[in-house]
Amino acid sequence: MSKFSNKWLKSYFDFSKKDRNGIIVLSILILTGVIISIIIDYFPPKNNTDIAEFEMALEEWENSQIDTENTLSLFLFNPNTISEKLLDSLLLPTYVKRNLVNYRNAGGKIKRISDFRKIYGMNDSIYSVIKDYIIVPKTEQVAKKYIPNTTSKHETENLNLVEENEATSFQQSSPVFVVELNSADSTELVRLSGVGPVFASRIVKYRNLLGGFYRKEQLLEVYNFPEETYETLANNISVDSSAINQIRLNFADFSDLLRHPYLNKKQVQTIINYRTTNGTLKSVEDLFLMNLIDSVTFIKVSPYLSCR
Repeated sequence: MSKFSNKWLKSYFDFSKKDRNGIIVLSILILTGVIISIIIDYFPPKNNTDIAEFEMALEEWENSQIDTENTLSLFLFNPNTISEKLLDSLLLPTYVKRNLVNYRNAGGKIKRISDFRKIYGMNDSIYSVIKDYIIVPKTEQVAKKYIPNTTSKHETENLNLVEENEATSFQQSSPVFVVELNSADSTELVRLSGVGPVFASRIVKYRNLLGGFYRKEQLLEVYNFPEETYETLANNISVDSSAINQIRLNFADFSDLLRHPYLNKKQVQTIINYRTTNGTLKSVEDLFLMNLIDSVTFIKVSPYLSCR
């Protein structure tokens, strides 16, 4: 036996019995740890599997969120009776929807479409788009003329004949003509009350800039077009929204998008940057869902965009 071994054994037996037992236990623990670390190396790691499962669960959750958001749309609704669940799917700023619910809970009621403008957080831009989708049923119908029982059958027939003659006379004296804004030229437009050559030219230029009208209220966006004139001719105009020229979002360049009056330079640059980084847009709704443009702009511009 070597001198080192003799020296170690001698020093070992110099310890008390309690100390020697401690050394033995400590040695066993160390040896056990070494053996366990060697054995573990032979087992396949589960970290990658756990991460993969986590990523899969995260992706499913994100997809469910996107599916929920994709249900946002504009549709006809009664602000007094629409459920909160259905209201959540309406393409309207969240704070406006929340304030409408609070207004109803406080006992408020929308009696006419214009009352919706009073909802806290509502502004002219949002209201101009959403008002065409608001339905407030008339609670009072115009009562028909009451003919007393004392009126004879002959007198009743005479009264009906007078009313029919008055209606026929009014129709003959007020012939109704309708101008379709997306196909009319300046010659047809000047037939409208209050529209001269100057406004007719502006309407055509703005129509070309937009890519066509999809709501007749857009006539009010024409430079200096009077609201009083619009009220006068509103019943004499119509819009064929199928005639709109759409911009292809995934192919349009910076200048193509910026040319549209509803988009500004910052918004266009944001869209281009997103498209460069993430590839093509799957749907027009992605502009809103990915916060590339605000909800008001999205509502106004979405009819003019396509992902074809």
